[in-house]
Amino acid sequence: MVFDTVSQGFKDALLKIKGQTRLTEENTAEAFDAIKKSLLNADVDLNVVKQFLENVRKKTIADVVTLKSKSGQKVTADDYFIKACHDELVELLGGNTPEITKNTKGPTVILLVGLQGAGKTTHAAKLAKHLAQTQKMRPLLVAADIYRPAAREQLRLLGQKIDVPVFTLESQDAVEIARKGLEHARSEWLDLVIIDTAGRLAVDETLMSELENMKHAVSPQNILLVIDSMIGQDAVRTASAFDNRLGLSGVILTKLDGDARGGAALSVKKVTGKNILFVGTGETLDKLEDFRPEGMASRILGMGDIVGLMTDFEKVVDKEKAQKSTARFLEGHFDFNDFLDMFGTIGKMGPIKDILAKSPLAGQMPSAELDKVSDKDFTRKSAIVQSMTIQERTQPELLISKSTSARSRIARIAKGSSHSEKDVKDLVEQFFKMKSMVQMMGGLGLGGDFSSKIPGLGQLKQMANMAKMAKMMGGGGLGGLGNMFGGLGDSVGGNSPGGLSASDMAEINRLKKKKKEEKQKKQKKR
Repeated sequence: MVFDTVSQGFKDALLKIKGQTRLTEENTAEAFDAIKKSLLNADVDLNVVKQFLENVRKKTIADVVTLKSKSGQKVTADDYFIKACHDELVELLGGNTPEITKNTKGPTVILLVGLQGAGKTTHAAKLAKHLAQTQKMRPLLVAADIYRPAAREQLRLLGQKIDVPVFTLESQDAVEIARKGLEHARSEWLDLVIIDTAGRLAVDETLMSELENMKHAVSPQNILLVIDSMIGQDAVRTASAFDNRLGLSGVILTKLDGDARGGAALSVKKVTGKNILFVGTGETLDKLEDFRPEGMASRILGMGDIVGLMTDFEKVVDKEKAQKSTARFLEGHFDFNDFLDMFGTIGKMGPIKDILAKSPLAGQMPSAELDKVSDKDFTRKSAIVQSMTIQERTQPELLISKSTSARSRIARIAKGSSHSEKDVKDLVEQFFKMKSMVQMMGGLGLGGDFSSKIPGLGQLKQMANMAKMAKMMGGGGLGGLGNMFGGLGDSVGGNSPGGLSASDMAEINRLKKKKKEEKQKKQKKR
């Protein structure tokens, strides 16, 4: 993730204060130093770093930590500290999730501006696709970059890929193209116009004059600056220069999936006062997301982003099929076909490292272990399942007995998938751990419709229960998910000491008993 440097700094800081009952200048000094170092290494503006640390200090130092919340849950000093950091990060990143301004009297006009090479043309198409899908808008792309060779042809081809019309003229007058494009949108009853403009290697008078004339001609409701997150603080300086001349509405930050250090994202709002509205998270045209400050802050702190994860999930899942699968799971039915479907869905959501970064497991994974995660592992495991017969997929028990028949089946599957027999046995073991977890979730009443229940897993109590389940199953985290993703091994919950305490077991049994009693009441009413 782009914020790996910053995330590691916060992890180091928490280790420095773990076990403290009161936060003081003395016992937090090393923690603040770790955060400061990571923010500066990430190329965050120095004044922004100083203000951030000062705000966190005011919220934490000399305050007596209340050891119980209103709900009765225990709160530690490090919980208190991380909450203060989270709140300040959300504020630093822009507070509430911002939105584009819509025109109530005609097409909404978005003028994309930025330096050459920032990705304006590609992100014009990404934005059109994103707003068409998420807000049901009817977009028109306007190719007004008259200087870069083939820029207009590039946008035309991108428009074809996403089935969005593209308007341009042979004219060398960019302002005329923009004006005529808006007129065309009105005549076709389109409600969104996205104008791709020319860029320069640096901000200059010619570029700014043309953009100012274009702004006057089309009166855009939104002027969005497309900036490359890889250029760090230069991105913030560029934003300030464009804002001074054009009055920006917001920012689209590109290449957030790359090796950028994250300083631009953490500085742009504070320095320029302009919100990041969208972030580019990959090369394909579907890789654009609404920027959610709270979700990003949670990811930086290793807490995951359940809402973001669910958004990714809902983009690729067949909801009707998912609901049927959930009903089957709650009844204890889970076979290798379900296992394979799960792989397929996760594969469509994007790189597994990005998915894990958004999951609540993120904070439990050492960076070194996360680096071992490979998407190829899904391909290998899928190949093993695909080499099974229909009967073996629906009756996994055929592969766990010590009979000659089971050994023969495993040998055949290994040969057919070009894997070792040990690989097949390991996958079978992981499958049954996953099945145990699914059945236990059903027993705890954690199932239900995917779209309504999965976000609930982000709630502390349910996540705590799932972590306890993982400990009880042992080896490989959440029901073997760690090994399933490749390389995580025991780093996620699997070999955590202590297992389930007596109080943990009592809580699980209480929930099971409550569910059973509710079921009996319903039966009596019938």
